[in-house]
Amino acid sequence: MQLEHLVAVNDPSNDLVLTRAELWKGLLIRAECPDVFMPHVDHVEIIERSSLHLLRKMIIGAMHIQDRIHLVHEQHLRYDTEPSEQHGGGTLLMQIEEPETGMLFVRFHYQTPQDDQGEEEEYAKFLKAAWQQNDVETIKKIRELAAEGSLAIKS
Repeated sequence: MQLEHLVAVNDPSNDLVLTRAELWKGLLIRAECPDVFMPHVDHVEIIERSSLHLLRKMIIGAMHIQDRIHLVHEQHLRYDTEPSEQHGGGTLLMQIEEPETGMLFVRFHYQTPQDDQGEEEEYAKFLKAAWQQNDVETIKKIRELAAEGSLAIKS
């Protein structure tokens, strides 16, 4: 199953304009502290950390998820989720796009081994809608963090 969509970061009708660095910092916070973005996350542990990747374990209810998150500074994050008994695994790419200076977008691309046809079609529709809503909420939360000053870049 695949899903790709684009979410605008800067809204022309809003005076708060995020920089690429602030957006990147917000996306990193989402990787390191997903509970800030998703209140249903019970526990997060960063097992490994470097400038190029994070290895993260996350518990949501009875589900245990392990992700390797590849980082390309201010360009993209790629989450590779390991398959388990509770989770089919998959990949999520969050890519920053800036077609014009200050015009920021995040392209979300999901790929999972699940089938989105036949018996799984209704579940796939539900899952894709949930992903899209979660991604819109992610950008909304990043904008809230920026408005609070939590994404200010120190020189």
